[in-house]
Amino acid sequence: MAETIKNRPAGGTSCVFTFDVPPEQYFKGKYGLITSFPGKVERFFAYGIEEVAWLPFTIEFASMEAEHFVRNILVRQLNAKHIVCGFDFRFGRGRAGDCAFLKEMGASLGFTVTEVGAVQVNGEEAISSTLIRRLISDGELEQAARYLGYFPTYSGRIVHGEGRGRLLGFPTANLQIDPRMVLPPEGVYLTWCTLPDGRGVPAVASIGKNPTFSGTVQTLEVYILDFSGDLYGERLEVQFLYRQRGIHKYESAAQLQEQIEEDVRIARQLLQRFHLQDGRIVLR
Repeated sequence: MAETIKNRPAGGTSCVFTFDVPPEQYFKGKYGLITSFPGKVERFFAYGIEEVAWLPFTIEFASMEAEHFVRNILVRQLNAKHIVCGFDFRFGRGRAGDCAFLKEMGASLGFTVTEVGAVQVNGEEAISSTLIRRLISDGELEQAARYLGYFPTYSGRIVHGEGRGRLLGFPTANLQIDPRMVLPPEGVYLTWCTLPDGRGVPAVASIGKNPTFSGTVQTLEVYILDFSGDLYGERLEVQFLYRQRGIHKYESAAQLQEQIEEDVRIARQLLQRFHLQDGRIVLR
């Protein structure tokens, strides 16, 4: 992002070109999105990007020749004057286009190119979306957040669940999110929620199949601390901060209730480790 903004041409704008889904995941037919498409666009703008251009990724687009993409998309439609791309960027039919190809085309079409190398932290493994997905899947949320610059965040509509949380004294919001998102492993988590009115509040979230009640469907349920109100049908944003424990089957609802009380107590203690900025959790 910084290179794109730094190289913005005089009289022009900084723009990101992207797709609705990552091409490699489209071809595999197996998705593991780190952020939703609206969330991705929102972050582009938050970083200072002025425009976002995007297309739905399709098999027809994948068969487009690399030269056609440069001439008709980047130059004719976007009027690109300077292009920033990653060192491993590939595009066009058969992945024929790369940074070297862009530089060659730019020499004749009137644009320049900046190639960005791999990003490493303290000499560790190069940061990539593959690495971040693995960290989230393993529950390594703070490490994932170090590389992302923010904690893994999910946004979705609150729908009706089984209502068991309310019977236990801990009414939960059942969050319906994009099933293509990569989720942390099953467990109980300290989270931070942004309510529909913009307020930020702590919460305890559970990802699992409710084994105590012989559940078979994985759900994402959020118990918002010190909150009462009807949120059904509203959208909720949840940042996952810390994995407190795994999911266990309890012998009775009473035992589960005791465990949830303990989860809430621990969550309140853990929250003191994190810092707020503009009502949102930031890296500690």
